[in-house]
Amino acid sequence: MRTMKRAAAVALSVVMLMTSGVTAKAAVTDAQPAKDVSEAKLNWNVKVGELAKTEYPYDNNTLSRIKLVGNYIYAADDAQHRILKVDKKTGKVVKEHKYYDESYVQHYIGNIAYGDGKIYTEYTSGRVQAFDANTLESLWITETTGNAVSSELTYDNGKLYFGTHTRLWNEEEATNTTYSYYTVDTKDEDTTNQYEEKKITKLVDSEGGTFNFKKAVVVGNYIVISDTAGKIFSINKKTNEVVDEKQFGENYDGNANERLRGNMAYDKTTQRIFFMVGTNDLYGVKISSDGKFERTDGNVKVYKTGYSATTPEVYNGKVYVSGTKGNPFNDPGYMAVVDVKSYKVNYTVELPGYSQAEPTIVKTANNSVSVYFTVNNYPGAVYVINDSKDTKSAKLETIYVPSKEAQNGGCQSPVVVDTDGTIYYSNDSKYIFKVSRQAITKTQTSTRSVKLTWKKNKSAKGYVIYVKAGKGKYKKLTTVGKTTKKTVTVKSGTSYKFKVKPYKYTKKKGKKVKKYYKAYAAKAKYGSKTVKVTYKNVKGYTSYRIDMKVGNGSYKKVLTSKKTGTLTLTYTQKKAKVGKSYKFRLVGIKTVNGKSVEKTIK
Repeated sequence: MRTMKRAAAVALSVVMLMTSGVTAKAAVTDAQPAKDVSEAKLNWNVKVGELAKTEYPYDNNTLSRIKLVGNYIYAADDAQHRILKVDKKTGKVVKEHKYYDESYVQHYIGNIAYGDGKIYTEYTSGRVQAFDANTLESLWITETTGNAVSSELTYDNGKLYFGTHTRLWNEEEATNTTYSYYTVDTKDEDTTNQYEEKKITKLVDSEGGTFNFKKAVVVGNYIVISDTAGKIFSINKKTNEVVDEKQFGENYDGNANERLRGNMAYDKTTQRIFFMVGTNDLYGVKISSDGKFERTDGNVKVYKTGYSATTPEVYNGKVYVSGTKGNPFNDPGYMAVVDVKSYKVNYTVELPGYSQAEPTIVKTANNSVSVYFTVNNYPGAVYVINDSKDTKSAKLETIYVPSKEAQNGGCQSPVVVDTDGTIYYSNDSKYIFKVSRQAITKTQTSTRSVKLTWKKNKSAKGYVIYVKAGKGKYKKLTTVGKTTKKTVTVKSGTSYKFKVKPYKYTKKKGKKVKKYYKAYAAKAKYGSKTVKVTYKNVKGYTSYRIDMKVGNGSYKKVLTSKKTGTLTLTYTQKKAKVGKSYKFRLVGIKTVNGKSVEKTIK
């Protein structure tokens, strides 16, 4: 049913999007998310879809990969055939709009995009629909391609790019058996018609392959895209003409339609694109300013078996890419770190499955990075590896594991890191998650008791005690009565002087006031030293241990705890040795694959 669009709503949409700002999914970011499971805090998880009632591929009830724009998260939900707008602060669905047709669904990895103030979603019916990002009103829908639109959607400068694959769903027969890559102008030309049918422009056909899951990269004036048959294309954005193409994987002994299953990453520094072909072979190709593929610099076999169907990321001279070591549903996966100059694999880290979404690179101190990603396997968690210049190996760390009801056998969502370090992602349980960083804090104090005595002033009703640290000024410490002694506590490691100022009471204008005598020194006798350490926001492990190190000695256990939840752990060392340094570390302990594993948390 067609309805008239309200001009006021359109105008409001423009104003809101101009003032709200856009937070895009950044593949490389300075924001600092949780560094390990102990720092990860679940703010909310919300179920916005339903699990399939029958076997894939006929009723998959796809929940798309999410898109973060300003203060909102967008997703497409096949269970209720709707596009969603979720408040990122609360996790509440604030707006929704039905698909063009309630029989429409996405491919089993749904992809949406944002650009030009619009949200775009793709359908296996061969169409793409645009929605106003503010109101979620429909703006237009494309004519059909004749095949399922199942690539990633790429927006650039008023154009949307997308490709096709065979239909996997129970819809009308395909009208096109050639799989192609297209573009459409995103301008809303008929503002009175919510379902204005937009003309699409075919850019290139695949010869023997498809554009399933394919993601384009923008290189200057060119769009670079690959098909599954191993061919890469460079397309002029202005003329829509193919300016160059190059074939890879001719010697691959597997299915010719699966030579190049993954996507490409572009490195502006070296002007190269990197991608995986065949049995985990990583290639690098230089692109000239006129869009031509100048040369293939080289390739390296990242792993001897399996394949890669993901998007790599390249940063600071290294490519980070995942793949499977064999069967993606049964065998382990890997995350590889490859040097782009030598085309040598620095190391690989084994994963419980393989990552099917591009990793997010977080820049950390000393030119190091943390690589965040999900794994397409149970339980649908978030992981990280830490890499630096000369690293030869790395350990897989878990950042966040969903609660039981939100766990599932797969996760093909990228880790979206907001500007404040908050992580957003979704998994195959149809949940969207918000995970923020709640860092463990450590406070250590070292104090000494001091017994003060002073000469008695017979007229005094009390004394004010003053203290001076080092070369500083005297400051009031406390007030006492008629006594001539007091034990106080001060920070250790500093010299102190003390004095007292006697006082008595007198009346002035009918009011009781203090009259002070001249101050004089108090004698100080230093007593024992006490060292105290406190850890707050402790969580993420099954048990904990605090170790203490005295001087140049070794660490020794001083406290253990098997409590669960978010904890505050404190240890106090009384009668500590004066002149000795005391250091503490917090160790987290958990069982992994039947073995007890320890990690120094802080």
